[in-house]
Amino acid sequence: MSEYYVSCARMKDLEKATDESGLSYYQMMENAGNIAANRIIERTMATRERPHPSTRQLTARIYCGKGNNGGDGFVVARVLKQRGWDVQLVLVDGEPQTTDAITNYELTKELGIPVTGLGNAGAAPDVVADAIYGTGFHGRLREKGAAAAAEIADAKAAGSVVFALDIPSGMGGDLTDESELDERCVRADYTITFHAKKRVHLQRFATQYCGEIITADIGIVDEEKDAASAAGAVRGVPSQSKEQLTDKDVYTFEDFVDIVAQLRAPDGCVWDRAQTHETLTKYMTEEAQEAVEAMRKGDDENLCEELGDVLLQIVLNAQIGAEDGAFTIDDVIQGISEKMIRRHPWVFGDVEIDSIDENVSLWEQIKQKEKEAK
Repeated sequence: MSEYYVSCARMKDLEKATDESGLSYYQMMENAGNIAANRIIERTMATRERPHPSTRQLTARIYCGKGNNGGDGFVVARVLKQRGWDVQLVLVDGEPQTTDAITNYELTKELGIPVTGLGNAGAAPDVVADAIYGTGFHGRLREKGAAAAAEIADAKAAGSVVFALDIPSGMGGDLTDESELDERCVRADYTITFHAKKRVHLQRFATQYCGEIITADIGIVDEEKDAASAAGAVRGVPSQSKEQLTDKDVYTFEDFVDIVAQLRAPDGCVWDRAQTHETLTKYMTEEAQEAVEAMRKGDDENLCEELGDVLLQIVLNAQIGAEDGAFTIDDVIQGISEKMIRRHPWVFGDVEIDSIDENVSLWEQIKQKEKEAK
């Protein structure tokens, strides 16, 4: 089944219908900003050392436009400020013009969040949030938008992690033709898109501008999305509740898979939810090395513990794969099981061997044939 997305026009209609159903535009903005801020915090904390994170105050610069995308940015600024961050606002096109954005801008003033203009932002912060233009943007960046995108690029080059809200500014939400793309647009490390991906997010050329795409549910009423979700297989969802998992004397492998799924659930662990295959590479390497060291020392008690840590990395990566719809732990087990049977015809077939040398030689022959077949 193809991945679900909405056009910009449909997104506008969905927001209108949701407002009419009782969830106001203002509350949708509040939801979007709060979720975006939480995802920014999660991804940022994931880059810090575990279990002893740095206590240095984190810094953020939020580039805001004058429309509702800028309003989302004001909510992000407010939440980060309340969570102890040092936050700075940059008003790219002047003060906000829409009612809800104006309201949220006034709330940032009450918190004393400083505002500056283009060219006066100072040193690169830990995080830059692009809340300049949202799904309503099309065409090419004007002078101020291009200048803001250039500043964001400079900050990224200096070490800032860039988060785009909904769509990187300068990129049209319905864009499918790369030749029409304004290459001056923001290049984000993460794009937090609201409700569902937009058409441009599915284009291969957009990857280098969007980075990792995070879809955030902000309460939009969308029967088509619900139907699409119901039609697809639910992957990576724990089959047992937290209460069921804590009330056990003996745990099975299936229990452990559910435990990891709970860690990654919306109400799970902030650190575990923030991980990606890329961020976990360090821990996979560390845990494997510690297991090898225990093996070398003949320390069975420590080896048992370290193998558990390696297993955690395997199941956690499989859980991420399941959430992405790429593969599950069952796929991992199926693949390695088939491989072991295929590569041991002297155990599971009628081939006879007389020595370890023959064993190794036949293994390599089978392995080579598999590579050629791929």
